[in-house]
Amino acid sequence: MKKLLLTVLAFAIGLSSFSQTKHVVRSTKAPSTELLMERAPQQSARTIMAKEKPVAKTETINGISATYIPIGQAGNAYGFYINPRTYLWADDNLNSVVFTHRMIGGTEVDGNSRVSYDVSTDGGSTWETNTQVYTPLGPGPQYPEAAGRYPQGGIINPEGNTDPANAHYAYFIATIINTNDIWGGYAYGSNALTETDPSNPSQVNLGFEPGYYRTVPDAFTITQQAVAWYVEPSVDLSSGSGEYTGDLILGRGEMDGGEVVYEEELMGFLAPLDGMNDSKIAFAPDGQTGYILIMSDSESDPQPYTSYHPILLKTTDGGDSWGDPIHVQLGGEDGNETLKNYWSDEVMEEVYGAGYNRDEIYYNMGFQCDIIVDGKGNPHVTGIIALGTEEGWYPGEGTMATWHVYSDDGGDTWVMDPLYNNIFLDGLPAGLVMYNRPYAASTMDGHYLFFSWIDTDLDGAEENTNPNIFVTGYDSEDHTYNEGGVQNVTALSLYWFSAFYGSQSQYVFAEEDGDIWDCEIPFVFTEYTVPGDPAAEMNFYYIKDYHMPMPVGIDRHEGLADFVVSQNSPNPAVNRTSILVTTEAAGVINLSVNNILGQVVHQESVNNSALAHTFNVNVSNLESGIYFYTVEIGESSITKKMLVK
Repeated sequence: MKKLLLTVLAFAIGLSSFSQTKHVVRSTKAPSTELLMERAPQQSARTIMAKEKPVAKTETINGISATYIPIGQAGNAYGFYINPRTYLWADDNLNSVVFTHRMIGGTEVDGNSRVSYDVSTDGGSTWETNTQVYTPLGPGPQYPEAAGRYPQGGIINPEGNTDPANAHYAYFIATIINTNDIWGGYAYGSNALTETDPSNPSQVNLGFEPGYYRTVPDAFTITQQAVAWYVEPSVDLSSGSGEYTGDLILGRGEMDGGEVVYEEELMGFLAPLDGMNDSKIAFAPDGQTGYILIMSDSESDPQPYTSYHPILLKTTDGGDSWGDPIHVQLGGEDGNETLKNYWSDEVMEEVYGAGYNRDEIYYNMGFQCDIIVDGKGNPHVTGIIALGTEEGWYPGEGTMATWHVYSDDGGDTWVMDPLYNNIFLDGLPAGLVMYNRPYAASTMDGHYLFFSWIDTDLDGAEENTNPNIFVTGYDSEDHTYNEGGVQNVTALSLYWFSAFYGSQSQYVFAEEDGDIWDCEIPFVFTEYTVPGDPAAEMNFYYIKDYHMPMPVGIDRHEGLADFVVSQNSPNPAVNRTSILVTTEAAGVINLSVNNILGQVVHQESVNNSALAHTFNVNVSNLESGIYFYTVEIGESSITKKMLVK
């Protein structure tokens, strides 16, 4: 029997049953199978005629009328294996969206090694599909020469342009050239966005160069100033050990004469490193402030009681220069208080035994992550954080959650909000590893942010093999989450429990509608045409009309406040919620909670001798609805909105 995970379950899961769970420690290193998956020969070159395309279906999900639109096809599922990448890209200025994927089979060399894109210039309503932009260089002994793999792509739009005919599509892919064990090459190019029949794409192939150990990049983005970026750690696989060289491969591309042209460099980054789980890159709307995100440990600059954690490089001059690494400390005496106090004593004792010390607990973030930069140039990271030890981590139900990790001051200090208690970390649908695939997106002005992931909430499931897409929204100005909390995008639809390899666009569509911003969030997922066979043809579906209204929030500051008040966490609150106050001086801190009628429903004070205090507020006796909490120190006060479920 199927069960729908209620939107508030993320914040309401009881911990009483966790003592019955056997928590198994797992390695913090991401499996290396990503680079091994396609060693076996692919199906031979053959002509495959695309079967009759499915028709679009409109269904009501979570009270929202959404349309599932069939778009392109691929010859297999391998292009979306392991890490979430930049496949789907929307541009609100153009009312356009593109989706990048490997192609369905064909007669030339190997169709599965070609790359194409689908494009819509009417907000996703109608599509031109399977426009080929990349062709391998010729036959090879096992794979085609420079076979295309793991494609990424997006729209390069000149600043201020609103005409799709003046924009370009750009792709970036890994290629198999049989160095670095099997990889070793990149390929990139572009095509006039709307010239799909016939297309006339550019194509540039990069082979092996001394010091440039190219494998499979996870990080690709395009700024609103029409600058494309990619990043990958340079890892030497030729010895079989996967040795990190101490450099990042950084590419910067701009349009020149109708073609995208990249400049590539090696940039020194922390070494030695035990490994890297994932990497991403993102820029603020102004294109000047940006961050490279690496999920790794760091033997050269260890953080107490931290395993894999976010490490960022920051630029404030459009990527001309990058600052020193910024470590986001998870645990330890100086770790995040919300994180350290998130799991109950019962859970902690089950994992660590009696007498544990929360300041000595390890936390691990992985295997996947994503980052978005808001309109003020602040970074927002998302991914799973789980309890851990020096030996590994415990990514299981009851010991892990998807978090929103962000800074309001450009990376100097960090706030952590739990978004969702994950049921499963990973699964093997059709024998192909699929993790939780976190994505971070925003409106093009960087005001409203959206975080998505996949999980299986099916009765009787033992792993993440029947995924739904989950999403929540965040107001970066008012520091509030959307009133509905976490939403199951695909619940009650025809594709309930089958949104394989769900992907979200970096940008969403948005328009002002009275007192709200109506945000439409683009998603794409994969449909297996032959259940259980990842080598069979795949269909892709675009989810249109999934709207999330984002009302104007309330975040009042009265007086010249020399303190910071966090957004309550979790929000919406169920039973209990935490509010962190950090101050520049000791003193009395007053907290009051009011309902929408202005009535005080909770009040407490503390004489704070430290420079930080966490209020743990019992809301179990409050009715569901909107509340406002005010923190007052001296003559200054800060008011924020919270939701109670």
